[in-house]
Amino acid sequence: MINNEKSSATNLNENKKTYLEILGDTILPNQLLLAVLLSVGISLGGYNIGLWLLPAIASESMVASYSLLIGILGSVISLVLCSILFKPKRILVEEETSSESMRQVFEDLQLDPQEELELIENDPITKKELEELGVLNSFRALGEEQKK
Repeated sequence: MINNEKSSATNLNENKKTYLEILGDTILPNQLLLAVLLSVGISLGGYNIGLWLLPAIASESMVASYSLLIGILGSVISLVLCSILFKPKRILVEEETSSESMRQVFEDLQLDPQEELELIENDPITKKELEELGVLNSFRALGEEQKK
């Protein structure tokens, strides 16, 4: 009986993935570790190859500079490689902005919609941007509701 409980607990742990949040993005810890190791390995490998290969080609005073450039190129290569290997884990969901969702945001942030509407109306750049996005009318409707 104990063996069955352990195996079912193990199966649950295997199915549940733990994500880390770094700079507002989510990633699996093992993929983060692999990406760091790849980046360090490729960058330092490029630098060391430059130190080993370039003395025969370039002047001695430029070997360190050229090796550093090869290391930076290695960093760029590792960036491209990691972006191909590790796809984003997040799912973006876009919703139509409604007065109700805006009201909820204002409540969550503890903002006064009427004050925000006044600030928007007094700033022509922000007003124009919100008009282009089609959100200004929702702001106005929310501000009018607040007046009542």
